[in-house]
Amino acid sequence: MADPRPRLVCRCLGVSSPRIEAAIRSAGAGSVLDVIEAVGAGGACGTCRPEIEEILADARGEPFEATQRVQNRLVCEAETQARVAASLGGAARAYLASCGITIEAVEIEGLQVRIRYGGDPDPEAERFVSERLREYVCEDLQVKGMP
Repeated sequence: MADPRPRLVCRCLGVSSPRIEAAIRSAGAGSVLDVIEAVGAGGACGTCRPEIEEILADARGEPFEATQRVQNRLVCEAETQARVAASLGGAARAYLASCGITIEAVEIEGLQVRIRYGGDPDPEAERFVSERLREYVCEDLQVKGMP
């Protein structure tokens, strides 16, 4: 059964499952090579190619191995968490610290990133974090603060 939740598929190039699905529909992408040509996903390290194969199989209405589907989710979640964590490190944490703000928790579900801040985050600091994640991870991310 297809996973209906949108997710970050190509972590290297920041390509989400909705963008790949749109390429399949509009550009007629029917293979991994077609997807690479249409949106770039799968053209860098190749880690996401099994996920692209899964999306292609779902689009064609073909069965897809359940264990591979689970493996794809595990890789996707781990890689997305690493990418988000790296993007929130260094300069982002330094900027927030200069504003008296810390990051206490980060929750990621698909293309949703929720961040719990310590201190009193102002809209400019939240906008900075959101823009940074969209630039360095995926432009389709939805970034929100959480209580």
